[in-house]
Amino acid sequence: MKKITMKRRKSVKKMFFKRHKKTSKVMNNKDAKTTDWKFDFSSLPHWDNREEVLVYDEFFEIPQNDTLCCIYSIAEVGMLNYRGFLAILKNKSEPFLFLNIAEGFNFVPNFSVSKDGNLIFLVPNIYCKKRMMSRRPMLIINLRKNSFAYIDTNNTNPCFKVVEIKKNLFAIDADKHQIKYDERLRKFSRRKIMPCFFKWYDLSELESLPEILSK
Repeated sequence: MKKITMKRRKSVKKMFFKRHKKTSKVMNNKDAKTTDWKFDFSSLPHWDNREEVLVYDEFFEIPQNDTLCCIYSIAEVGMLNYRGFLAILKNKSEPFLFLNIAEGFNFVPNFSVSKDGNLIFLVPNIYCKKRMMSRRPMLIINLRKNSFAYIDTNNTNPCFKVVEIKKNLFAIDADKHQIKYDERLRKFSRRKIMPCFFKWYDLSELESLPEILSK
């Protein structure tokens, strides 16, 4: 195996960020690192990580549901492998924390939402102790019913977006460059997502998702 020098690593990262910038519209419906929501984000667990390592935040506002989704303190944990923590706020006039996941697993900066703003599609990175392996399922959160479901994707590439074809039918819009070289992303991109057939769990059980995946 060839050794990757620092010079080569910087070149690879530069190429990645150039491509990421080009395809950000495919990956996210809004690519924003700031927000006008008046909330004390410094009160979130691990927000102060930025004092020790280089991190950034992604904010995704859902005006249809008066909701803000935030993946924050995103850091590079491996080469071109970025992860952060999840916070969901509601009520822009007087924001309150609806959901915060900062322990047990974390999230890659990938976000999609249904047209009515009710279903949020996220990609958590989860380590299953029983299987001694990491998994990246797709997590679907139903804001109105306070519930969640998941899809075991067998894919680790975050360069895709979930798009709504019609009611209760979604497809995977993957980055065209990535699917040429990533077989698992290519297979995943052929799948259709029908939430009406999922098994839904109460949102209070979300922190137990690593255990659910290990069964």
